Amino acid sequence: MSLPIDKYIPLYPPALIPYLIGSFLFVAFPIWTSLYSEKYEFEAYIISFLTATIISYIIYLTLPTFVIRPEVLSQDYFSKAIVLLYQNDYPHNAAPSGHTFYTLISFLYIKLWNPKVQRISLTIALLIIASTLLTKQHYVLDVISGLILGFIAYWTGHYIQKKWNLEFAS
Repeated sequence: MSLPIDKYIPLYPPALIPYLIGSFLFVAFPIWTSLYSEKYEFEAYIISFLTATIISYIIYLTLPTFVIRPEVLSQDYFSKAIVLLYQNDYPHNAAPSGHTFYTLISFLYIKLWNPKVQRISLTIALLIIASTLLTKQHYVLDVISGLILGFIAYWTGHYIQKKWNLEFAS
């Protein structure tokens, strides 16, 4: 799924930091949401999260993709960490990018629930999404498909939760 633009995106090993922060947030944010959000907010978020997860796994199983990673020649700490990441995270299931769709879903819910932190959460979201390209974990099309899936899942979570809530309320 590589595009010509992908060859112009450099491997930037320090981008591993936001990439790993994203991995941590994918576990922490659902827990935080379950503890501190309203019940209907949590329901919508979880429906979105599960929708994206289920759709992505169907895609991974039926249309498997992978990333061809560059050889890491540098020996600085970040480069060694990238090599470690590559050894422990296989290059399969690249599209749609999970880092992208989970980040987008989380950002959209944070924006909805607490607009005061919109700028900082957008900055963090953009860094995480950019890190998927700069660590050479994904191609541009993986990110685009992750954004599309994230928006679909976000909308689906809202729609189902509202419909579910209305049906149970009546």
